[in-house]
Amino acid sequence: MSRQYRKLQEKLYQKPSEKKPAEKKIGRDYVLMAVTVFTVLVTAAGWMQLDNVSRGMYSLLSVSLILTYARRHANLSEKAAVLVERGSLVTMVLAVLLFLATLFVHFTS
Repeated sequence: MSRQYRKLQEKLYQKPSEKKPAEKKIGRDYVLMAVTVFTVLVTAAGWMQLDNVSRGMYSLLSVSLILTYARRHANLSEKAAVLVERGSLVTMVLAVLLFLATLFVHFTS
């Protein structure tokens, strides 16, 4: 009887266990690193041959890729993670807009 009572007590009044939430595994992101390095190298190597719009486009794309990598791998607070994610999206959108502007100028003139 006492064993059953003890089991019942353990079931009813369980102590909260100190379990950490499982951290999500972060991949290595080799493709992201390769594209980032390639973009930075193209920007640096072609700086003198690129016009200002292309320089801005490649620079914004590089910043966006670096911020994306930082968001995935850096231990940031929630507020900082949101800012980095928004910054990445904004720079990506601006780079796409500059790309579209370059296409428009190239094919309309």
